[in-house]
Amino acid sequence: MTIGWVIWGFLALEVFLRAALEIAEIRKSGQKNDRFALVRIIPLLNDLLPPESLSSKPQDPESAFAKAHERAHQKFHHGIIRQFFWAGILIAIAVFLGSVGILFQLGLVELLLLFHLLFAASRILFHFVCFSQEYEADTFAAKCVSKKVVLRAMNTLIAEEFPRSPLFAYVYRTHPTAVMRKKHLTKRQMPKSF
Repeated sequence: MTIGWVIWGFLALEVFLRAALEIAEIRKSGQKNDRFALVRIIPLLNDLLPPESLSSKPQDPESAFAKAHERAHQKFHHGIIRQFFWAGILIAIAVFLGSVGILFQLGLVELLLLFHLLFAASRILFHFVCFSQEYEADTFAAKCVSKKVVLRAMNTLIAEEFPRSPLFAYVYRTHPTAVMRKKHLTKRQMPKSF
């Protein structure tokens, strides 16, 4: 068995798992008009989609909680950390592809598919980093404003956001869902009054 068949097998597994996740999301939300559902399933095309949270409606930028949240991102240098993380991941993928490509004499198509699989897995790792930064920014913002403002901001986010499961968020989004963010704040900061 060659390495090419292993790559194709992992690719088939990825398509199956992504399709199962999309079906579960449709069943959970009851909404069938997600225009990107099919594209998210197709390998290589799903790499071209921006993260879902970039295409969703942002929180009111004038709210005190949103301002404090963005200040936290700047204070903790989250943007720079994300860029260094991605640069490191892409360098590691390039080195890995070069060594595996030479060792197993992979063709261009196999290298491209292997890149896709590595990129998809590292994107999930990247989302874990992003989620921890979002939670850190939320925690900082919650300390800067009143609990009433935090509660109002979280409830507004929950009302405006398209409902997604945590698994979907980890696979496709750079921000946790509003429900996940509120649950994190409830556990960490405001257990009695939230």
